[in-house]
Amino acid sequence: MTEEQKYLFDLQGYIVLKNVVSSSVVEKCNKSLDHFEDIPPKDFPPPLCLGTPKTEKELYISNILESDSCFSPLIDLPDVLDVVQTVTGGPYRLNHTYTIYRWGGGFTGLHMHGTPIIPKCQYHCRNGEMISTLTKAVFPLLDCGVEDGCFAVIPGSHKSNFPKPWGNHPEENPALVPIPAEAGDAIIFTEALTHGSTVNYSCQPRRTLYYCYSIGYMPDWGGQGLVFSDHVMEGLTEAQQEVIRLK
Repeated sequence: MTEEQKYLFDLQGYIVLKNVVSSSVVEKCNKSLDHFEDIPPKDFPPPLCLGTPKTEKELYISNILESDSCFSPLIDLPDVLDVVQTVTGGPYRLNHTYTIYRWGGGFTGLHMHGTPIIPKCQYHCRNGEMISTLTKAVFPLLDCGVEDGCFAVIPGSHKSNFPKPWGNHPEENPALVPIPAEAGDAIIFTEALTHGSTVNYSCQPRRTLYYCYSIGYMPDWGGQGLVFSDHVMEGLTEAQQEVIRLK
């Protein structure tokens, strides 16, 4: 990370990397996700599963990395891992992956915070060293503006010392900042940051991948049994397998 990136990540809780995923990888990922959008969730091949019940506004699929080899190149993008390694402050691993499809009227309510502390989800900085126990890379697969329900945060909330005084709906939070991004970009943030999305008023589809990197010794973050199967591990390079292994 550059000194500017370190300053901004510590200050804001996130940074945006432009054009880190090639157009060919984005195209292949979208083609694969077209398939899963069109099949009933009961027909998802295990260990794929719903993260939340499917609605007309949202489809959330956990373990998306298991579905297709086209998602593997996102595991170890050098620019992304450079940030993850720096802000984790020690060994890290890819903990879990998922995708969220979003349609008209959908949004993600605001969640996470700096206070009170969540044991698996913390951010600290001491003597110039950042420690983010869970850091996520958000990969938009379609261009996503404010009216499309883009990712949004309350900057600096990962270091807040007081409870958030507003509700969880994005329009109840005057401090919320939308983060528009294009297909191929990556938004990297500490999970301790209060985050969610704007409301999708355009009715244009939003389609996003999430790759979630934890401190190296952390097991499944969500308690959902999100472990990587032998099948997916066998299809990865040694460098990619190393990113996934507990350290």
